[in-house]
Amino acid sequence: MSSTPKPPGGLVWFDEPPPPQATEQLSRERIVAAAIALADEDARGEITMRAVAARLGSRSPMALYRYVGSKDGLTDLMVDEVYGEITVPTPGDWRTCLRELGTSAWAAVRRHPWFARLAFSRPPFGPRALAVYDAALAAVDDLHLDAATRIGFVNTVLGQVLASGLAMLEERATRERSGLHTEEALAEAARPYLARIAADGRYPHYAKWLADRNPGRDPEVPTFEQLLEWQLDGLAKLAATSRGR
Repeated sequence: MSSTPKPPGGLVWFDEPPPPQATEQLSRERIVAAAIALADEDARGEITMRAVAARLGSRSPMALYRYVGSKDGLTDLMVDEVYGEITVPTPGDWRTCLRELGTSAWAAVRRHPWFARLAFSRPPFGPRALAVYDAALAAVDDLHLDAATRIGFVNTVLGQVLASGLAMLEERATRERSGLHTEEALAEAARPYLARIAADGRYPHYAKWLADRNPGRDPEVPTFEQLLEWQLDGLAKLAATSRGR
């Protein structure tokens, strides 16, 4: 009889033995903290077990595996640690609760841009992640939506957070690679290309948008907060339609 399939590498909370007793140098908590600090410092948010070991003063990366199981296990622990920075208010007005979920998660992603990438790579089954999802689902419980729509409300908000975070992570890596670290430097580098596009004539609506822009006064793109409000407006209409059925 075949066994139940597991995620590659297993899940550190369910499929790995408990970590050994902490030493003066190593513990699960110290390893996770060091890995997060390294990921925060790297433009792409990438780490190696060797780099984590070096940060902790350990001679061998293999010593870390006794505490985290595998590189996937460390990823699970890092992601769940950031989920612990996300707050959802006590259930009340569902829109207020989901707005706080979005803004709190966005603040966490801005502190740890790599989270937006790694959150997609592993199941959100850690205790802190489950607490966030449980609180968010409690916020929409009184809407009496079906199960798929309830989780859809939560994932619409978290999806916007993670999509915006991925864009931020890629932009950060591009800035690091190109050396264009300021908005002014990016605008100056793009200026000759935008002028050629505007003069081309094949993209009239894009050219009109370029002409209508006021970079000195208007933001180039909507803020995260504006995008979140648009998402919540759509969810409010869906909730109202569901009540009327």
